Amino acid sequence: MCGRFTLDPSKVDFMEFGVTRIHYRPPARFNIAPTTGIAVVRQEDQERELVEMRWGLLPSWAKPESKLPLMINARAETVASKPAYRSAFKTRRCIVPATGYFEWKKLPDGSKQPFYFTRKAPLAFAAIWERDTVATITTEPNKEAAQVHNRMPVILERHQYDRWMEPEPLSEEERRWFLLSLPDGSLDSYPVDRRVGSVRWDDPSLIEPAPG
Repeated sequence: MCGRFTLDPSKVDFMEFGVTRIHYRPPARFNIAPTTGIAVVRQEDQERELVEMRWGLLPSWAKPESKLPLMINARAETVASKPAYRSAFKTRRCIVPATGYFEWKKLPDGSKQPFYFTRKAPLAFAAIWERDTVATITTEPNKEAAQVHNRMPVILERHQYDRWMEPEPLSEEERRWFLLSLPDGSLDSYPVDRRVGSVRWDDPSLIEPAPG
């Protein structure tokens, strides 16, 4: 699953997401972790807005004080049917802007090596929201992602944004179309410093290629 990502606002034009109201101006972050506030593009009252939400979905039926497990990623295969996600998936779909994400590869010696995935254009993670919380959606990996992990984020292309954020349910055909992995060759990846495994570190050096 995708449990860490980056967002450098200097490399993202939020207007490309159709944003008309900005309620949150995110700082540059290079080690975004679950439970923290993240930038989210959602549609409310026919307006596209940039807001801050907690990464970790609290289902609509759960009480605010509920001590539920973190729901940071919903699986593409079950997001439309699983009780924790299906209500949000019907009418509260959103986008989490990013400039890259991290995934860990298990090595023969049992240790794990973090890899950074990115591309020239900003990443638009498909996500769902409830109240002030959000969960991203993961799917089967494409070729380059599969070399590191068995899942990857659902990443939307620009021509998909409008329909994805419309507050109407998707047809079965649309659901399959939106929740595919990116085509092979869409992402660049390389190993990075293992410091990214600790939330104590958050600086641009975390996305530099690891020596050797």
